[in-house]
Amino acid sequence: MKCLILAAGRGSRLTAKGDSKPLVAVAGLPLIERTIATAQRAGFSDFYVVTGYKAPALEAFLSELSSRRNLSITPIRNPNWESGNGTSLLAARGAFDGNFILLMADHVFEEDTLTRLSRQRLENGEVILAADFDVGADSPVDEDDATRVRTEDGRIVEIGKGIEPYNAYDTGIFLCSPDVFSAAEESARAGDDSLSGGIRAMAERGKARVFEVPARSWMDIDTPRDLERAEERLYSALSKPHDGFISRVLNRRLSIGLITPLLLRIRPGITPNQVSVLSFAIGLVASLCFFFQYAVLGGVAIKLASVVDGCDGEIARLKKAQSAFGGFLDAVLDRYVDSFILFGMFYFSWTSTETVALFGPFLILATSALAVSGNLMVSYTSTKSVTDLGYRYAGRFIAAGRGRDWRLFVLFLGGILAWVHPGSVFLATSVIAVLSNAIVLERMRISWLHSRRPTPLVGVQPKAVIFDLDGTVADTMPFLTEIAVELISEHYRVTKVVARQRYLETTGMDFAAQLERIFPDHPNNPQVARTFESRKRKGFLDHPVFPDALAALHYFKSRDVRRFVCSSTRQEVLTDYVSASKIGHLLDGYLGQTASRDKGQQVERILEEHHLDPGEVLFVGDSLMDWDLIKDKGVRFLGVRRIFDEQDFRQQGLLSVHDLTDLVRLWEPSALRSTNEGASSRAPA
Repeated sequence: MKCLILAAGRGSRLTAKGDSKPLVAVAGLPLIERTIATAQRAGFSDFYVVTGYKAPALEAFLSELSSRRNLSITPIRNPNWESGNGTSLLAARGAFDGNFILLMADHVFEEDTLTRLSRQRLENGEVILAADFDVGADSPVDEDDATRVRTEDGRIVEIGKGIEPYNAYDTGIFLCSPDVFSAAEESARAGDDSLSGGIRAMAERGKARVFEVPARSWMDIDTPRDLERAEERLYSALSKPHDGFISRVLNRRLSIGLITPLLLRIRPGITPNQVSVLSFAIGLVASLCFFFQYAVLGGVAIKLASVVDGCDGEIARLKKAQSAFGGFLDAVLDRYVDSFILFGMFYFSWTSTETVALFGPFLILATSALAVSGNLMVSYTSTKSVTDLGYRYAGRFIAAGRGRDWRLFVLFLGGILAWVHPGSVFLATSVIAVLSNAIVLERMRISWLHSRRPTPLVGVQPKAVIFDLDGTVADTMPFLTEIAVELISEHYRVTKVVARQRYLETTGMDFAAQLERIFPDHPNNPQVARTFESRKRKGFLDHPVFPDALAALHYFKSRDVRRFVCSSTRQEVLTDYVSASKIGHLLDGYLGQTASRDKGQQVERILEEHHLDPGEVLFVGDSLMDWDLIKDKGVRFLGVRRIFDEQDFRQQGLLSVHDLTDLVRLWEPSALRSTNEGASSRAPA
């Protein structure tokens, strides 16, 4: 699908920040590049940009950007750009003969919004607007400046600035059919050259729908204050869920609040890889400080290197420049610089008469060697466990090994405390030797257990379990399968055997998405999906919770393990089911399908709202599609063999249990030990 971006306006309120609004930088990236880069990460590569004010400068930038990011970017100049943004839309008419995405160059948004919008199905020449329904007093949107939208039953009734009443905001993100061009022409003939006028004409035809997006997932940049707020929001989202304690309370505050903005201000074109090299260079300076007996300065340089080490990832995320090689380069340079620092600290201790007199030369040599080798082995075992065992260590503490921030903090303390006594440098090295090798030994134990009988519970005791509903907690799959098979075989002229196979292969998604996966763009899909939901609602509440699921929920509640349910069933139906089955008191939360929230987004929301480390969360589902929807969320997965057998899960490299009783057995340490000794015949293979 092609992507059209309107970038012709002047943006007079931002002239203090730059003469061309699309080229004004937000957190290190020009607005137009941020829009294109976000769309690129959502899967788009063919762009058309309508230019107007200062067109030559913008077009020159787009030419360079096209080459740098390996994209197709076609500028379309609008000589009538001052007349209204509807004329910019019409200027691009000849470039589109199929559905396309329409964006505004001055809007900052999340790539997930665009990804999900692009998956929506347009019917009979429609347009779909991504709409923000957060219009309460707490909304960050300037209601006087925003384009307002009034909707009824998912369709646009009115759109424009200052309309009353209204229940949503226009985010400037559209999925359009070519019919939007004729609507814009109709609006222009009536004297309204705005884009909103064209959308209003579509609404009058009954062809304008809305797609709900999460609140605070977009911003319209019109004023310097908008620019500041956008940067604040972008910077605040830079922390990672796997950050260690020191990173959270100290490093990120320094990097996000000071170092990263400073680097972008000093050198706007700086790349993440250049920052990785900068961190490496600072680490080398720290090592040399210890060689030349400046231990306190070495300690300060270690801390600075640790902080700057987080800036490369922050700049990569801000500039939409994440790359596999960037992660590889950062990891390699980190290992080198850690070794250099530890060797410098060894030399400092070895040549310090006070330290040698206190600890002896042999202990200094042996401990330093263990510190260097142990630090390297922490990284090495992380990689080898994945390549050789297919197992990724998880957890916050020793088993995780996500402690470089801690290790560098210890070395930093050792360096600055040398002002009190030079032996502090050796003591810091000793702590690293013990800590890093303890991590390696614990990992060897975990890997040995995993190699004997793999289980997602090896190495960490999860703090929360997220259950799929249909087929995992609720005994609804036979009922749903029967409805689906009947409808598919009736409306798509396939046998019931084929219908059953295709339905079960895609179960885990909502039924409308299943139909699109099985029969892409088939005209029967919308009506069949509506019929399915209608029949589902009538009989859904009659089907009970599995007894083993009920027992598992009681068990985890008694162990203070948090319990959640997510589902491809619609939110309102799920709410009714939880109430009717009387399991609400056993759950910490439950989320169902909405127009803007599939199962993957449900898991993300649970992790975010309840501040859960993905590595300490177990997702339990009955289908392979469950895994496909949540596999990039960082949580562990366990299959339940309700509809798929063990071999189906194993072919995907997934572990499974017969039912949730086996999950409870695996949870107890005694059950885990007996499982690893082969005592349980129903444990996962």
